[in-house]
Amino acid sequence: MMAGAHIRRTLRAAFFVCLAVLVLVSAPDLSWAAVAHQGGGGLKEWIAGFNFGSGALIINPVIIFIQWTNFIILLLVLNKFLYKPLWAVIEKRNGQIAGDLKSAERDKSESQGYITQYEDSLAEIRREGAETMAALQQEINEAGRKRIEEIRIQTSRELEEARASIASEAATAASELEKRAKEFAGQIANRLAGRRIA
Repeated sequence: MMAGAHIRRTLRAAFFVCLAVLVLVSAPDLSWAAVAHQGGGGLKEWIAGFNFGSGALIINPVIIFIQWTNFIILLLVLNKFLYKPLWAVIEKRNGQIAGDLKSAERDKSESQGYITQYEDSLAEIRREGAETMAALQQEINEAGRKRIEEIRIQTSRELEEARASIASEAATAASELEKRAKEFAGQIANRLAGRRIA
């Protein structure tokens, strides 16, 4: 919006400068020029009166002065309406770029901090996981040993009970067998004695 206003002012100033030059060149007779040239007929003849040299190289100080004046006016107008606003926009953008670079650098260092924090947290989690796995493995081994010991004790007890039961049954069977053996022996003796008697 501001650049458009500066461009319009620059174009307006350039138009008026060109209009003034056209008026000066197209005027048939200017009184101050005619008086200075003494009877010349117009601006062109008055200006031609200051020429130095001849042929292809003619130097006219008035033309050079007019060109320098035109150049300085053009330079002042361009400086006011083009260069200063352009430099202001460039400086503003440079400030924005510098601010963006600082912000990007700050964000980069902040993200580096987050990355370092993440890596430290990850290492801590891995260490805790390894410790937990070792403790769990030790707990599993301890539970396995306890279970094996319990099974061994239970098996020993059951084996002792089985031995006691077998010994008790063997004693019962032996006493039963002895009792029956006595009965059989008595029966056999009775039969043998009865045959002898009979």
